[in-house]
Parts: sequence; C-alpha cells; structure tokens
Amino acid sequence: MIDPLASFKVYNIIPIHILGLDLSITNSSLYMLLVVGCICIICMLGLKNESIIPSKWRYCLEKFYFFITDVVTQQIPERATKVFPLIFALFLFISLGNIIGLLPGAFSFTTQLIVTMGMAFIIWVSSIVIGFFVQGKHFFKHFCPDGIPVYIAPFFIIVEIMSFCFRPISLGIRLFANMLSGHIMIEVMASFAVALAGHYVIDSAGTIPVLVNVFLNVFKLLVCVLQAYVFSVLSCIYLGEALEMSDNKKDEIVN
Repeated sequence: MIDPLASFKVYNIIPIHILGLDLSITNSSLYMLLVVGCICIICMLGLKNESIIPSKWRYCLEKFYFFITDVVTQQIPERATKVFPLIFALFLFISLGNIIGLLPGAFSFTTQLIVTMGMAFIIWVSSIVIGFFVQGKHFFKHFCPDGIPVYIAPFFIIVEIMSFCFRPISLGIRLFANMLSGHIMIEVMASFAVALAGHYVIDSAGTIPVLVNVFLNVFKLLVCVLQAYVFSVLSCIYLGEALEMSDNKKDEIVN
C-alpha cells in the first residue's frame, strides 16, 4: 500500500547556504512561490480587460473581491478598508494553495505546521501591534471589561490572557489538522481504490471505490475553500478587535 505520509515530506530542491544559514529552496517554498505567481497572473489577467463586458478572469476576480469585501465588512464595519488587502491576499493564498495541493504529485504546504503557525502568528502579532497603536493603554480593557466584579476580576483576567495567547495556536493547528487529515484520507482511499479496481477489473464493482474517491476529492475541494474562509474570518475578528476603538479612547481624541 502507498505510504500516506510520503507526500508530506519536505526536501531541498536548490541548496543555498549563506553565512551558515540554510536558505535552500524546498518543495514547500517552491509551491508557495508558485501560488504567489498564480495569484499575480490571475490579478493581471483580471485587470487587463477594461471593457464594459468583463472577461471570465475579471468576472471571477470580481466575485472573489465582493465575497471577501462582504466578509470583512461584516466583521469590521467601520474600518474594513484597513485590513481588506491583507485578508484578500490571505484568502487567495490559502485557498489556492489548498486546491493546488489536491493535484496528483503536488505538495500542499498548508499541511506543514510551521507554515500555518507562521501565518497565524503574523495575524496575532499584527493584532497586538495595531491594538496598541490604535487603542493605546485601553487595549488592556479587552482582558477585563467594565462591569466585572472585583472578586472574580483576577481569575477573569488570567483566563482572558490565556485565551488570547492560545489564539495563534488554535488558528494554525485548525488549518493544519484539517488539511493534513483530509489529504491522508484521500491518499488512503485512493490506494484502496487502485487495489480494489484491479481486483474487480472484470466486475462492475471495481468502479465503486473509484467513484467514492471522486466524491471525496470533490468534498475535499469544498473543504479547501472552507478552511481558507474560516482562517480569513477569524483573522478579521482578531484584527477587528485591535481596530475597535474604546469609548474612552474616542473621548480622548475628541477632547
């Protein structure tokens, strides 16, 4: 049977060592560059046609644009334009990376914990920096809102700080675990499909595992887009809290 973990191994393609640092191009980084290149090509093709009747590329790009616009404006109604470019690029990067990873022989970099955790920590650190920049000292009010009784305030603050610190971990592991488990399931089912189809080559029963595998791939395609959507929505929520200005901060600005 095919090893279901063989396609998740990272290996060097172009070894590069500079001043003792390993900057080699791996299969993971190569596919990330490939996804970035595909996004640039899609955007250029979509923006190339300036006629009244949009081309197919422009139509698809506009659909993605309005979809992400709705997502961002629902989570951050007042300052959606501040984070829209980041969320738009993040959604395209994750969704396209997930979809390309479904192709035979391709590498899915979202099945690597270092990649998903890296993106999650970027969002988390950005929310902290933006929160201090926009809200100042009022940023700490997220850990102890007004109206909390004094006798449970210390416990509430500890719980909120722990919850805040676990945000990047849960955000990164959620994407990593869903994509990894999905790819393993598809590869295991594909190996069973090949074995059973060969065993029942004369019987029509040999088509059943093949059809099941096709259904799983279609389902996994939906999961790829859904996981990119979930990651983008949670990123919007975290950045929206950082951009949300408290009433005290507004009073300081007005005064």
